[in-house]
Amino acid sequence: EYPVAMKKSIRRFSLPLVALVLCGCAAEPAAERPAPASEAEAPAATDWAALVPQGRTPLDGILTGGQPTPEQLEALSAAGFRTVINLRQPSEPGVEGEAEKVAALGMRYVSIPVAGAEGLSEDNVRALAEALAAAPGPTLLHCGSSNRVGALLALKAHWLDGASPEEALERGRAAGLTKLEPAVREILQAPDRGE
Repeated sequence: EYPVAMKKSIRRFSLPLVALVLCGCAAEPAAERPAPASEAEAPAATDWAALVPQGRTPLDGILTGGQPTPEQLEALSAAGFRTVINLRQPSEPGVEGEAEKVAALGMRYVSIPVAGAEGLSEDNVRALAEALAAAPGPTLLHCGSSNRVGALLALKAHWLDGASPEEALERGRAAGLTKLEPAVREILQAPDRGE
């Protein structure tokens, strides 16, 4: 015979479980997707930009931005983010401990070190494309300010997605491309618009 308190707990959890089984619904395992503490705490996709410095949402399921703090990584996890792709080099300030923090929060971590204009290579663009294709759920793609993020996304748009040089630059700007635009423009052999 179970104690009274245990009987109440069993009854409380059994009925919803039976209802799920009867209606053919299945709950997603907790390990598959960390749930936010409450729905009120989980920002909508339109609010993602506020989660990190220079945050933008240029593509579905992708938040681009600058270096997140540990607290911002926690907020990303609570919002349902599943992957963090970091384009910063390991020696840059603020990067230390990020991989461990992301792993502790149950998210996937990918590092693709990009050294400014010198890192705007086809190898890095392909590595980014592969990481994005393999990323489950919402993804943060960041560097220090989102400039390298925009540069690589612009090159990806042209080299891999078939965008014209000007369309690729627009996509890059939407993701944070600023100071690296002349280097990207040169790589794409796009004329300067005189801005």
